[in-house]
Amino acid sequence: MASLVKQHSSYYTQFYNPNRIPSRKRIALRTKYKDIALRKHIELEKAYESGEFDPWSTHQEPENPLSKNSRLGDVLTYYITQKSREDWRDRTAQDTTYVLRAFERVVGSEKPISCLCANDFNDYINREGIAYATRHSDRTKLKPFAKWCVTHKLLRMNLSDVKVYNFQQEQKEVVSYLTHSEVATLKQVIRDKVDADIARGYQSKSRNALWLIDLIDWQRWSGMRISETLSLTPRSFNTESWDITIGSATFTTKSKRKQVLPIGGVKPLRELAERLLYECSTLDSPLFGHTDSKRTSRTFKKYVRLALPEREDIHLHSLRHTCCIELLRNGVPIYTVQRWMRHSSVQTTQNYADLLNSDVGEQVGKVLENYFVTIL
Repeated sequence: MASLVKQHSSYYTQFYNPNRIPSRKRIALRTKYKDIALRKHIELEKAYESGEFDPWSTHQEPENPLSKNSRLGDVLTYYITQKSREDWRDRTAQDTTYVLRAFERVVGSEKPISCLCANDFNDYINREGIAYATRHSDRTKLKPFAKWCVTHKLLRMNLSDVKVYNFQQEQKEVVSYLTHSEVATLKQVIRDKVDADIARGYQSKSRNALWLIDLIDWQRWSGMRISETLSLTPRSFNTESWDITIGSATFTTKSKRKQVLPIGGVKPLRELAERLLYECSTLDSPLFGHTDSKRTSRTFKKYVRLALPEREDIHLHSLRHTCCIELLRNGVPIYTVQRWMRHSSVQTTQNYADLLNSDVGEQVGKVLENYFVTIL
């Protein structure tokens, strides 16, 4: 008999047998995520029932097969396998594995892990011809690997030395967002392009890119990640309270927990949801007709380049940034914005607020001007 126990944000499998001493035995599952803990718990239960595992015997973690002399290729394989099993989402595993394997090809899979240094990481991250945003993204995947190696005493290195260089005075801040006028321009270009393509026969009235306008509005009002939006179906909506449940049997959120977004008080978002739900043919139909994030990203980028050719930094995630920036700019309290954006820490939200420092003088000036006019 076994049960899943949570204590101090960590999960354990607790076995019970009145004929053993002690009668209860806990095994640490080494995760703070319930779905991962539940999977490990079931595996231990099955192993116990089949006699393959005895929690009362001296329980030891599987021995780490790696050493300082291990090849980089072997260490990466072990790291990717462990992280994929423990806490990476499928998309995270796919994207991170791609970067790590590319790093392996550049550095050499035969290189001993203990011979790696910060320059190896920096040379790959800051390779020629790579945009700052890409370098920043690669660093977020490589630095955790370096930290893991240091933690497991495979590597000695100062993690703060792994840096993204700012070439040619590039904008260091990677938060890109759209202004109201840019959003209006983008939507108008989409309408004009679709009308022209329909006239030429390239698009049809029943099948065209106008759905992208609804997606743009949804993203900039809801602040959802594109993967979350494309996972939505009518089952995700409670049409009585107008709460959206993000996360399902087929989609795992970034935090690995189901999350709720209350849109009942957000009139434009609720009205858009009502219309989109009406157009869904079944309860399992995707809200926007498909779940292909790459296709959506390519289509969005195509129209951004037509409407705003100078804004090459804009991508789908910029609409999430736009939502956060606009809420803060219009005076919504930072903790309310944090809850709406579902940031794990208010410091993440503060990073967006810091971008608005340039607006402080203008905002204070308007308030004081109105104050003095009222007095006079």
